Amino acid sequence: MTATSAAAELVTAFSATSSAVTAAGGGLTLLSFTPATAAIGGLLLGLATAAKLLFTGRVLGISGAVKGLVAGDPAPWRVAFLLGLALGALGVGGLMPSAIEAIPATFPVWRAVLAGLLVGLGSALGNGCTSGHGICGSARLSPRSFVYTGSFMASGMATATLANTAAALNVAPLPAQLLMPAAPEVQLAMGIAAAGAAAFAGLAAASRLLVRRPSVGSGAAGGAVDDKVQLRLELVAEVVAGAIFALGLGFSGMTRPSKVAGFLTVAAPSWDLSLPFVMAGAVAVAMVAYQGVLRFRIMNKPIVCPTFQIPNSTTIDSRLLVGGLVFGAGWGLAGMCPGPALVAALYGDPHVLSFVAAMAAGMIFEGRLTALTAAAALRQKSSGSS
Repeated sequence: MTATSAAAELVTAFSATSSAVTAAGGGLTLLSFTPATAAIGGLLLGLATAAKLLFTGRVLGISGAVKGLVAGDPAPWRVAFLLGLALGALGVGGLMPSAIEAIPATFPVWRAVLAGLLVGLGSALGNGCTSGHGICGSARLSPRSFVYTGSFMASGMATATLANTAAALNVAPLPAQLLMPAAPEVQLAMGIAAAGAAAFAGLAAASRLLVRRPSVGSGAAGGAVDDKVQLRLELVAEVVAGAIFALGLGFSGMTRPSKVAGFLTVAAPSWDLSLPFVMAGAVAVAMVAYQGVLRFRIMNKPIVCPTFQIPNSTTIDSRLLVGGLVFGAGWGLAGMCPGPALVAALYGDPHVLSFVAAMAAGMIFEGRLTALTAAAALRQKSSGSS
């Protein structure tokens, strides 16, 4: 069998065993219950999350990366990570085309815009989304992240059920039948994981060989060279983590709004419980890395960066709760959240593009609102003390 025919067989098998199939008659989407496929996709998400922590010291937060860019902070690592996400999105379309679905023309664009605004505003208020709080925060056993995640899950389910998002996305009102992954799908996931592991192993080896730690009394020139090498390794790590994360989103079904809505719309006959398996797989892998670093101190510093940058806030306030509820409402309204939307946006669906643009606008609005509120509080404090 040639490489071309093997690739074609893999793509065909993935499409044939996809978690959703469009019915020929009425254009409805039939959902399948895919716990194994979802869990395997979650393991890939966890691999990317763990590797990003161990190599760069940063949490993998999609909304945080986007919020920084729209707020005018184009840090190289943000750009590199989002570039990796885009490269992974290309892989999703090539290796698993059924993971990218067209939003039905009957789905109102205004609904996608409203959903994007709510997701952007909510993620900015709560400083996180399904990746930053849902995966990373849960993996580090953060009470703050548990509260935010619980808030957006409850709000997402309530909104999707009340707005019947599954029906709006043309999900067929039929029970989701169990569907296990075909052998080529499992081989694809193993190939992605192996390629990612090899890339990170190469980065670790390069870090040991190329980055010299300046000794006491050494010249500044040597340190400058090391800084440049370190930055390059850091950016490569960000690109690889972003690419693997995008592929995990596609494999797990998170890039399909119909699949997400099938879980969130709890009263629908098509209720699909696959998505909790995504979260379980992702958190299981990420938790090994986070607890290894935080509790067992297996590393003093990341492999290619000088320090860990793990959030340590324990504040649970109205801002966090409101952020989670608002984020969940947007998620439930359209079945999209930041990471999957960015992956799917590469394929030009106007609903997805409208969602992403509105999400950025929601983040900008939150930044302006927070700045105005802080300025007003400062003026009030100044007038009170005078």
